[in-house]
Amino acid sequence: MSIKPARILYVDSIAKNIFLVRLKPIFSIGSPKPFQFFTVWIPRRDEIPLSIADFDGKELVFIYKVKGYGTKSFSELSKGSIVGLKGPLGRGIDVESLGRSILVIAGGIGIAPIPYLVRAITYNTNTKIDIFWGVKEYTEIFDIKSLISMERVNRIIISTEDCSQKNYLCGMITDVIDLREINNYDSIIAVGPLGMLKTVCRKFRDHNPYVALETIVKCGIGICGSCYIRYTDKLLCVDGPVFRCSEVEKHLESEDTNT
Repeated sequence: MSIKPARILYVDSIAKNIFLVRLKPIFSIGSPKPFQFFTVWIPRRDEIPLSIADFDGKELVFIYKVKGYGTKSFSELSKGSIVGLKGPLGRGIDVESLGRSILVIAGGIGIAPIPYLVRAITYNTNTKIDIFWGVKEYTEIFDIKSLISMERVNRIIISTEDCSQKNYLCGMITDVIDLREINNYDSIIAVGPLGMLKTVCRKFRDHNPYVALETIVKCGIGICGSCYIRYTDKLLCVDGPVFRCSEVEKHLESEDTNT
């Protein structure tokens, strides 16, 4: 798969260690599905996988947390810089299969691909969405409403584990969801840390939620095997990153989620 150039329009720090980059692909990147991703080549520095945060057909948005050399390098680029895009990669998700009532559970930077999911649902169905977003510290929160078309969003609930702000709920996001409401949803989608995904799969087992996984991605096209999902026959870069809990339950249970 070829690498296509894209020009940086701007880089913005939107929360503690969290950045938004908007760029314009120079050539067509097609019509990506929600939860597909790109590997972004930063010349002479690194290549990093990033989920699509939004795409309006002309401009592409990534939201990410600085965790290492690659993401730090990306955050230091300036307007007009050229990067390379390989993708879209992964299978993504067909919004038509989700039904008319969706619960999204996002942990931390797992909120990143949700604006594009909402855009796809807004344009294709009459679905209503509830978004529950949990973070460890309130400094991780940014204005997600400014990035989302609220037409199809019923509500956005935010919780913090540090319980430092009265205008947000206190506790882990999986604990603030009213179990009595779960049967009102046609689909549940969870994106975030492995520990949260494991809890979602256990707690809502009868609903077999969708979970978006994250792992090491190198080639992005299913050749190198670096993104093999243990205890399955799946590769994240071609079969994912979204799976049903029933497909990856053994993988989640085998992972150390104490960190």
